[in-house]
Amino acid sequence: MFPSEVADLLEKNKIIKDKHKFNKFLEDKGYAQKVQLGEFKVSSDMDHTQIAKIITKNR
Repeated sequence: MFPSEVADLLEKNKIIKDKHKFNKFLEDKGYAQKVQLGEFKVSSDMDHTQIAKIITKNR
């Protein structure tokens, strides 16, 4: 799954407010190439860094 698709799902599920900002964050911080397949528990009270670390298994 591409980072843009992940961002789209997160926005549709109201985890993030702006998929474009989140996708840019992933690219700018080097997370975009590390996004993993799987099911992850994230919530809307998490910031971009917290979500990125979970979806990249980069804890």
